[in-house]
Amino acid sequence: MRLLFVCPDMGWGGAERHWATLIVGLAERGVAVKLLALSDTGAFFEQVTRHGIPAESVDLRRRLDPSRLRHALAVAAEFGPDAVVTRGVSAQLVGEAIARRARAVHVYNEHTPLTPDGRLLPPRRHQRALVRLVARAVDEVIAVTRRQVQPLERIGYPRGRIEVVHNGVFARDVEGVEPSPVLGTDGFPILCVAALRPEKRVDLFIEAVGAARRENSAVRGYVAGEGRERDRLEAIARANGVVLLGARADVLRLVAAAAAVCLPSEAEAMPMSLLEAMALGRAVIATDVGGNAELVRHGETGVLVPPGDESAVARAVLELASDPARAAEMGGAGRRLQRERFTGERMVDGYRSAFERAIQRGQA
Repeated sequence: MRLLFVCPDMGWGGAERHWATLIVGLAERGVAVKLLALSDTGAFFEQVTRHGIPAESVDLRRRLDPSRLRHALAVAAEFGPDAVVTRGVSAQLVGEAIARRARAVHVYNEHTPLTPDGRLLPPRRHQRALVRLVARAVDEVIAVTRRQVQPLERIGYPRGRIEVVHNGVFARDVEGVEPSPVLGTDGFPILCVAALRPEKRVDLFIEAVGAARRENSAVRGYVAGEGRERDRLEAIARANGVVLLGARADVLRLVAAAAAVCLPSEAEAMPMSLLEAMALGRAVIATDVGGNAELVRHGETGVLVPPGDESAVARAVLELASDPARAAEMGGAGRRLQRERFTGERMVDGYRSAFERAIQRGQA
């Protein structure tokens, strides 16, 4: 089985982190894989190449760049894929052209977050028609949460050919992780790992931590991530005593140093940051959007709160900070759940089986 993975880039983000883990895991199981990034490389691109996996960026700077598109088609033809796996709107379009030319099946991997009303986070206006157009041409879809299935069918993706494979974390990736000294050793440090985009509601996290700190000075808040909201969030963070750490290569060490992890997004799919927190035995506070409820068992492995509810987040922070032993118990329960249902091995096996079935159906 030969799989060509096509994506816009492999920069910082949960979907990119997921693909790096998946691609390496498939290669370790003897699957021939290649990564094709259309516009840029990124930190997780290097993680793939470090394992000796062939990867290339075609440096596509415009949606219509004939010479770069021809190059992408040539790279794909040389590899000779049985299946083209795509993520993102631009990759779907290019991947569809590659798949048809190579007579391969086109498998779309859906990582788009879901909003509180159960809809996929809308693409940019100019992309909406393109998404509906390519949806009818895709052969198979692999979603990361059950809540994505109906929205995908409504857009036009093939009914009956949407499988769900949950994200997972390998034990080897979290074993022996030393806590980062950046968060210190005193108080109750709580960490938010998120890109600084509006739907992540990092502003709500900052305000909630500020409110909790006014009642319990042991609470200390940190944000690991970068993005276009940085300038707006800096003033809010200063006013609430929260530290913005920027983009970090040591996220797992930060999680290991935290007493809890919070993700207050208004849109999510199946966040890797929550899975990594669970794998490291940290209690989590998360909003009930996307696949979060499939990860977080309220009151057992963490706390689920309504999206957009700052006071609920603040109460959850205070609840955990007032009883660190209880927070540690939740973290232990989260680790057990992760090792039972959300392992890297289970994820890779699920994807491999899904790809094999898609290829067999395409050859029938």
